[in-house]
Amino acid sequence: MARIVTDDVIRDALPMREVVKTMRMACREQAHGSLYAPPRWSLDVPDGSLVLTAGAAMGVGTMGFRAYETLGRGPGHEGLVAVWNAEAGYFDGCIVGNRVGLLRTAGLNGVAADALARADATTLAVLGTGPQARQGARAVCAVRDVDAVRVFSPTAEHRETFAERMPEKLGLDGDAVTAHDGPEAVVRGADVVYVATDSETPVLEPEWLDAGTHVHTLGPKWADGNELPTAVFDRADVVATDSLNQVAAYEGEGGFVVDDWEERVVELGPLVVEGVERDPDAVTVFCSVGLAGTEVVLADRYLRELERKEE
Repeated sequence: MARIVTDDVIRDALPMREVVKTMRMACREQAHGSLYAPPRWSLDVPDGSLVLTAGAAMGVGTMGFRAYETLGRGPGHEGLVAVWNAEAGYFDGCIVGNRVGLLRTAGLNGVAADALARADATTLAVLGTGPQARQGARAVCAVRDVDAVRVFSPTAEHRETFAERMPEKLGLDGDAVTAHDGPEAVVRGADVVYVATDSETPVLEPEWLDAGTHVHTLGPKWADGNELPTAVFDRADVVATDSLNQVAAYEGEGGFVVDDWEERVVELGPLVVEGVERDPDAVTVFCSVGLAGTEVVLADRYLRELERKEE
C-alpha cells in the first residue's frame, strides 16, 4: 500500500552513516550506467520557480521525481519526493517536506569526503550555519574521525548557536566545536573545508588553504558569481562533481565557475568505484550541484525502513 509521510515521520529513521551509504550506492549505479539522471527542470514564474528533478535507479528498482519551489523559505514551503517501483510500475508513496533533498545533498558530500579527503583528516572548517552546513558537518563526521570543528557565519548569533548545539549532533565533546569572528581563523589549518553559503563573492582566500586540504562548495558556482575564488579551482589537483549533466546545464544559464570543466571536472560515481590515488599534499574540490534521482533513492530507502519497522 502506498504511503504519504512527512519530514517528522522520517526524522530519526536513518542515522547519517546510512544516508551516506545509500548515496554511495546511488553513485555506484551512476558509474555503472544504471542511474538515469537528467538535469533539473524549472518552471519560472514572476517571483521564483517550480523545480523538478526526476531519476531512476534500475539497480535499486526505483524511479520518481522531486518537486520544490523557490518562492520563499520557512514553514509552509514544502517540497515532495514521489517514488514508484521501476519494475512493476506501482506507486510506493511520497515524502512531503524538505528533509530528503537536504539529506541527499549531505549524503553525497559525505561520499565525496570519503573519496577525496585525507584518511587522517581530523579538523573541519565550516563556512555557513544553515541547514546545508549543519547536515554537511554531520556527513563529514560520519566518514572521518573529526575531533575539532570551527565555524564562521557573518551573524554572530548564528555561529554561536551552531557551536552550542552541534557537538551533540556530531558526537563530539562540548568544546570541540568553536565559533570564530572571521573566516581565516576557521579555514587555516583545516583538513576539510565545507562551504555552504549563498554568497556570489568569494568567502575565503586561496592562500588560507594548506596543502592536502579537501574543499566542498555548495553555494553559487556561476562564471560571474561564486563562493569560492577561481584560484582554488586552478590550484586543485582534483575537481569533482556529483553530476556532469547538471554542470553542462550551467552553460545555458551563464556558465560554470570552471571554464574548462569538460577537461578538468570528474564525476563522483567513477571515483567511488575506481578509487582515488591521493597525494597527501593534493588540494581537492567537490562541487555539489545536485545528482538527479538520488532524492528518489533516499526516499525509497526511508519508505522501506518505515515498512521494516512496522513489521
